[in-house]
Amino acid sequence: MPVTDPDGLTVILLAPASSLHTRRWATALAGRGHRVVVASWTPGDPIPGAEVRVAPGAGASPAWRLAVAAHWLRHLAAGSGADVVHVHSLGIHGLLSLALPPGPPRVVTPWGSELRAARHGILRAAVARRALRSADLALPTSAAVAAELTGRYAMPSRRVRVLSWGVAEDLIAARPRIRRGAARAGFGLPADATVILSCRSTSATYRTSEIVSAFSTAAASRPGLFLVLLRGHRPGRAAAARAQDAYLHDIRRQAHPYAERILVVPGTLGPQQAFRLMCASDIAVSVPAADQRSSSVLEAALAGCRLLLSDIPPYRELVAEGLAADLVAEPLTATLAGLLVQATPDLAAQRRNREFILGHERGAEKAAALDGIYRQLTGRPATSR
Repeated sequence: MPVTDPDGLTVILLAPASSLHTRRWATALAGRGHRVVVASWTPGDPIPGAEVRVAPGAGASPAWRLAVAAHWLRHLAAGSGADVVHVHSLGIHGLLSLALPPGPPRVVTPWGSELRAARHGILRAAVARRALRSADLALPTSAAVAAELTGRYAMPSRRVRVLSWGVAEDLIAARPRIRRGAARAGFGLPADATVILSCRSTSATYRTSEIVSAFSTAAASRPGLFLVLLRGHRPGRAAAARAQDAYLHDIRRQAHPYAERILVVPGTLGPQQAFRLMCASDIAVSVPAADQRSSSVLEAALAGCRLLLSDIPPYRELVAEGLAADLVAEPLTATLAGLLVQATPDLAAQRRNREFILGHERGAEKAAALDGIYRQLTGRPATSR
């Protein structure tokens, strides 16, 4: 795929092709005239405007496949004429990045879940440390994670910059057109219920079991509550898929007394559908033990949901900057249940959050900032885009 804009760069996104985050960044960068090559360990759907390349050797032993993929990635980086390589996550893609040859500047965006896993695993921590050490720049989405990179991983502060992912422009444009009643009907949600959306995937990372426990406690005294869970992406690895199935089975068993008041949305919703679901909801819950500046939380804020967020540094940052949200202190289940018993939509908070997103978290501005970062690293002049 040729670069149609003579001022465009060739960018390799070393990232999972199945991730909505990858898809969003690839589309945004292609829209700015760059040639985007997504180099992924796992397969994913085609991404408009981008080339998706998947590491060979699927089904082989992990060690053999990793060796083959390392050779494949070196060849891809050399043959594509890449101007910059952007590594998303410090898991398998961070490990693959260690095979990259010297040359194009390297940017790393660490994902919060990967950093959390690295705190409890020697191998994961070693991969994260080496991937970060070889990067020209790290782009966390929150100041709290930036501090972790400069502290735990000893990255020089000059090589760390905070860049939020913001909210995509198509969602900002869609919001005034979405009708709450029609959106609820489309998902089969009760028209008169107080709908609570667990706006992250169903997993231990996002403490879905604790959310269901809190809902069950609150639902006993508040008949109008209705809970929506997002199953999320099904892992490609068989062991991970089985673990996800087991967790979801436990969730269903735990929620059995209130099964008629809980909806589990199967699979992964596209961005537009996920946003419609947020617009159909009254309350959005995100309570992981660790996180960055979550795009899902920002999108829920734009949609008008009342936000119930875990009391952790990245969410405290958002509140300090002007986001309206209730921070849920530990013990999580009891505190969240108490909030769910009383929480109702807040029109003043809705206005405040929409103003916050439009003033500080527009996706187009974040894409322009990333474009500027790439150009600064490569020595290419800025454009008027």
